[in-house]
Amino acid sequence: MIALTLRLGDGGSPEGPKKHTLLPLDGITILTVIPKWMPTISRWPSFFQTFSDGGYNMVHFAPINQRGISDSPYSIYDQLSLSDDLFDEPALPEQEKEDQMKDMLVSIHQTNKILSITDIVWNHTACNSSWLLHHPEAGYNLKTAPHLRPAYELDEAIIQFSEDIHAVHGLPDTISSEADLSAVLAVFSSKILPSLNLWQFFVVDAKASVDAFRVQWKAAKTGPTSVAPPYDPDRYKSVNLGSLPLKERAQVLARDALEPGKTHDRFSKTINVSTAMAFVHKLCLDLGVTDIDKQVEQYAALVDEVNLPLYQETDADIAVIKEQIGNRARYLRIAEHGPRLGPVTRVNPIVDTYFTRLPVNDITKGRDAGELALANNGWIWNADPLVNFAAEGSKAYFRREVIPWGDCVKLRYGDGPQDSPWLWKHQIEYTSKMARLFHGLRIDNCHSTPIHVAQYLLDVARSVNPDLYVFAELFTGSEEKDILFVSKLGINSLIREAMNAWDPHELSRQVHRQGGSPVGSLALPAEYFPLDMVGHSLNSTFYEPCSADTEIVVELRGSTPHNLFMDCTHDNETPHQKRTAEDTLPNAAVVAMTMSAIGSVKGYDEIVPELLNVVKESRKYRLPDSFEGIIPAKSILNSLHTKMAREGYCEIHVNQEHDFISIHRVHPVTHDGYLLIARCAFRGNRSDQVHSPIILRNQCVHVLESATLASLANLGSAVHLEFSTYLSHITHAFVEQIGDSGDIQTAITVDASQFKPGSIVLYRTWVLWYSSHASRWPPGLYEAVKGLSDVDINLALYRTGPEEAELTGGDSVYDIPGFGPLPYCGLQGIVSALVPSARNNDMGASLFSNIRQGPWLANYTIGRLEKLAVQFPGLWALCDWIKTRLRLVSSLSAAFVPKYFAIVIMAAYQGVKFRALTLSTDTLALRHPEDKRASSLVKFGESCVMTAFQLYGSVQSTGLLPKAYPLHLPGGGVFPRDPCLAAGLPHFATNHMRCWGRDIFIALRGLFLIPGHFPAARAHIIAFGSTLRHGLIPNLLDQGIRPRYNARDATWFWFRSVRDYCRYSPEGYAFLGAPVARRFIPKRRYTSGPDFCVAPDHDAAAEVPDADTYIDPSDPRVYQSVSTIAELCQEVLDRHARGIRFREWNAGTQLDHAMRSEGFDISIDADLAVPGGTGLVRGGNRWNCGTWMDKMGDSDKAGIKGVPATPRDGSPVEIIGLIKGVLHWIASDVSVKGKMWWKWTGVHIRNPAGGSDRHVSYADWDKMLVNSFEACFYIPIDPAEDRNHLIDRKELINRRGIYKDVYGSSLAYMDYQLRPNMCVAMVAAPELFNPDHARTALSLIKSTLAGPLGIKTLDPTDWAYRGVYDNANDSSDPTVAHGFNYHQGPEWVWVNAFFLRAYIHFFTRAPGHDKDRVDSELMWVQRQLMAHKQHINDTAVNPFAGLPELTNEGGAKCHGSCPTQAWSSAVMLEVTEDLGKHRRC
Repeated sequence: MIALTLRLGDGGSPEGPKKHTLLPLDGITILTVIPKWMPTISRWPSFFQTFSDGGYNMVHFAPINQRGISDSPYSIYDQLSLSDDLFDEPALPEQEKEDQMKDMLVSIHQTNKILSITDIVWNHTACNSSWLLHHPEAGYNLKTAPHLRPAYELDEAIIQFSEDIHAVHGLPDTISSEADLSAVLAVFSSKILPSLNLWQFFVVDAKASVDAFRVQWKAAKTGPTSVAPPYDPDRYKSVNLGSLPLKERAQVLARDALEPGKTHDRFSKTINVSTAMAFVHKLCLDLGVTDIDKQVEQYAALVDEVNLPLYQETDADIAVIKEQIGNRARYLRIAEHGPRLGPVTRVNPIVDTYFTRLPVNDITKGRDAGELALANNGWIWNADPLVNFAAEGSKAYFRREVIPWGDCVKLRYGDGPQDSPWLWKHQIEYTSKMARLFHGLRIDNCHSTPIHVAQYLLDVARSVNPDLYVFAELFTGSEEKDILFVSKLGINSLIREAMNAWDPHELSRQVHRQGGSPVGSLALPAEYFPLDMVGHSLNSTFYEPCSADTEIVVELRGSTPHNLFMDCTHDNETPHQKRTAEDTLPNAAVVAMTMSAIGSVKGYDEIVPELLNVVKESRKYRLPDSFEGIIPAKSILNSLHTKMAREGYCEIHVNQEHDFISIHRVHPVTHDGYLLIARCAFRGNRSDQVHSPIILRNQCVHVLESATLASLANLGSAVHLEFSTYLSHITHAFVEQIGDSGDIQTAITVDASQFKPGSIVLYRTWVLWYSSHASRWPPGLYEAVKGLSDVDINLALYRTGPEEAELTGGDSVYDIPGFGPLPYCGLQGIVSALVPSARNNDMGASLFSNIRQGPWLANYTIGRLEKLAVQFPGLWALCDWIKTRLRLVSSLSAAFVPKYFAIVIMAAYQGVKFRALTLSTDTLALRHPEDKRASSLVKFGESCVMTAFQLYGSVQSTGLLPKAYPLHLPGGGVFPRDPCLAAGLPHFATNHMRCWGRDIFIALRGLFLIPGHFPAARAHIIAFGSTLRHGLIPNLLDQGIRPRYNARDATWFWFRSVRDYCRYSPEGYAFLGAPVARRFIPKRRYTSGPDFCVAPDHDAAAEVPDADTYIDPSDPRVYQSVSTIAELCQEVLDRHARGIRFREWNAGTQLDHAMRSEGFDISIDADLAVPGGTGLVRGGNRWNCGTWMDKMGDSDKAGIKGVPATPRDGSPVEIIGLIKGVLHWIASDVSVKGKMWWKWTGVHIRNPAGGSDRHVSYADWDKMLVNSFEACFYIPIDPAEDRNHLIDRKELINRRGIYKDVYGSSLAYMDYQLRPNMCVAMVAAPELFNPDHARTALSLIKSTLAGPLGIKTLDPTDWAYRGVYDNANDSSDPTVAHGFNYHQGPEWVWVNAFFLRAYIHFFTRAPGHDKDRVDSELMWVQRQLMAHKQHINDTAVNPFAGLPELTNEGGAKCHGSCPTQAWSSAVMLEVTEDLGKHRRC
């Protein structure tokens, strides 16, 4: 369905309304009027005032165009001309008519709040449309559709027989009995039909075919052998035709040689002689037939057998023709319910004619006679709407299956405008005109309109009026086909007809099918969220009312098509005709209570007794009295219908007993409702039994309307049926309240003797406890959450079992019987289980069963918050808010508890989430001020932001600091519970495995800086910076107690975080001067003071005691030395430039149970020689793994213990990119913006020849990297270019057009493996890369490595690729044992995000990108994010509500992965930031 906005005018003048009221689709109340029965346009306002008074907000006009010869509004003479009889002045110019109509419809909209709709008729035109004379090709004639020729000849014979029926055949020309009809049909069947020889159109002329074959066969057989035969003698050599029965031989020949005639004349079917000769050649070889005449006889037998099924099919067609003509003639001539036409003549034949014969005149005289015979339109019982019954291949016209409209010519569109150019142009103009005038279109006969035609023309209409309301009648007989039409055409509503119900049970079933949720459902529409119930006003700053420009992001779910439920249409017989006149009222009331758009036809409310014929009726409408018919009741019902739709009464209960139907519409939050009891008045279906009492517990009722419709019989003649009706407003239904104030039952009983068929009563209902002023709600939700800190939010929403246990002395997550443990102890844990069940309204879910059975989950939720609030007082307000409401909920009936428990929990959850998203800025941080919508991208970004609160919190077992920190540290320093960021949950929740330097600083920009959590970012940068030792940041922090320095990349991610903090935070570059108390004693060269980076570092005797070595946290020298952030950064650069050598402290199995001794030796160097230096930093060795690909083998069985899977020693590409990024930043930005704190221009490296250290500026180091990078890392596509690059081992190249993963690895093949790490370098330092080379490499990564959520860590064609990670694998396979393939194929999410960021840069911003493809490239990235958006928000799939660490190949779940990982969400958040920048460019 196409989204649209319907607005009703509200006051104002015709020049422009003051404001508009939104009209939901379910609030539509539509009235059909026939324009030719309306007075001229100047008198319309008074009619529309009565329509408005009747509660109608939409009027549907039958076609308003010039009508054809039949005077039917649906037989349009000129689509581009409005009917003259609508206007006061005759023969107005068309533009003036259009202007007058437009002015009137605008006035009606603004004054009466009524939208105007009209029919659009695309299927046919009037048979006398003058333009057909000029364009007969617009229809199906014998030239454009020669397959209709047999049908035309049959039609001609019927007309001639009708003319001759008495004079020639001696039959009565007036058929008045079944005997008359039988006599006529007998003559037609025995004489007329056989004489037509219709079979000749469908079979092969056997004699002519055999004669032609004989001539060519004999010529081929008796001619010179040197001449090749006119057929392929080997065509059937592999088939033993002689073994086949004659029938199967004929089937093979027919399949290969039968050719349908394109002219569709008699005997136009033929058999291809060349193919037939090849067939007979092989057949006779198989049979041993050598005589030529015998061979021809074989062919003759085959032709007869080929014709046999064709004759049989034609015989069956003739039988259908006889049946169809008989049935149609019976209906037209003698049936009681038929028209009983008069004498049979040529003009009035025995059955309808199927073709319009255009006259021969000056316009048409040059045309072939076949062009002037045009097929009439019509319809077929139970036809497939996807099949064009006039197209080639259909025999519907020949078999007389079409019930034709003799006044309409069916239009032929073909496959597109190229097939009928004039018709398409004409219909485009017609459609555009109607879209200019009206607010909506009703597609007439949508089911027989070719879908591609309707799609095209609706696109035209919507280009004129984007908010076009489109509805249609669809008689497809299949819900699947209805959905097909709706989805292809964007239909907003399908017409459904209450008059099709044959008894009260069927009518109640139809009401059920119109939609709505069961009363008490959990399926709450977002727009009806219980704001006032949960304790704050609609004017709260917490939830702002939606403005006209606000667009709400909603979940799109599959559903049945939306319906427009009509109590009666202009095609339906009235209740008096099909049921009884009294049923007019209950039928209308039942329809008004449905959850759909509703409608009626002008005359229904006035109780016009019979269906008015839109063709023959010529009388005009009159203005009814306000008390006439059911108008007073209908006004109330229509107004209530719109009110219920606007205000969200989306729950419904329908009950049918005997001839009673009761319908209760209920608001899902307030539980206010409207209850209808209606007694139907179907003819012959009346019962003396009464509706059982209706019991409403703790609810009150008030009568809004009651009425009984009765007829005062004064029937007169059958032709002039007249009767009067009256409404009685006595209720005849009685209300009694039983019980005390704590448990009141309202019982409604019906007096069957007085509440007669045709009666209704309508009540307003409301729930006592909800409306009681004694129920005083505590302070609102906004006040309850506004004081929450980031740590409070973590406690309220999240906390895994291990985290909870540390703070509470052993508590853990709630375990639901039949479901299992919740993912979190906080509200997110409940919500993760709640949402999937609530989405499907699964009231039998284990969670809801547990809630109904007892208050255990409520008590758990309240109890944990009370316990935590003692330690974290910021939680008390939220705790009290939830406690008060859940205590109230627990007092309800068990059936209601799940719903209200869900409302309270969801309200609290959304409130805390809103506080989280606005914590730093008081606004939704990701929503740019210019954005007017929360796009799916923004919502995804906000979901990623929430993972910061999942992962950032306090635990007892670890933190950022080993002891009290002596300096001020906003966001940290609250020893021993200073909050810290976990790398992932639940595997890295507590103890020394919680904080990883690499993970934290990859994640820091996304999780802390983009959302504005600057204190937390600052605390982590300083805490890790304080532990700087050996020039490195630790990989595992371990609270600073025993940090481990085995990562070569963590330092550079930390350095990048310093850069990002300076760029993002309000503190800016002043952060470079921030003091950092150092956990370990720095070397003299790096001690703050005048000798910083000047003192020599080669004199051990002059060195500070215990410098650069481990000291216990209890040592008083801890935190005695203080450096600035700038000094720490300079130390990192200087030490890498001068070289780093050390052995890890506490090396051995006590530090790493699997690592070999050599692996503990750390060495790092930089190639800064001048001239010729590459600037590359290299390090590591074969036995350690110093980058993020850090899997160490530990399987003795597989022989890989102590063997790194991916050592990546040398110069890993991402480290080079990170170094280049910080060098560029220092040389360009820091030298200007941070010069107050940054005092150095470069580094000093040792002179290998001895003597003074040599200075290398940052700019020179930066330049070295630029000059060397492409040569060292790029593997060109063309091998001839290898000479320009450092390609040492060509035989190891598996892919070209990529960048090496490492340069100078001890395992040479690793240099040449395709991995995604180059993407990190592309983001960190895009200036390193030749943009064309980068695009080539990224394209290859896109096609080979990109997965649904993550990106493959190794080329699938690589010998080492293993895409499924299983850490529990205890096999002897060295490639996978104990998860050895952790980074050898499994798909990691955070690296995928870097790939997407690199892709965005190089394909939409970098020099040389294709500007014409920017939008499509960005769209591709958006499509890639669809899986991430779904994953992070679908708690049925991922109850931890985050993005995983990794997946197995193809996006398959990896059970060894953390389901929510810091760097995964963080870097994806950076992707959303990049896309957001593009959107605002």
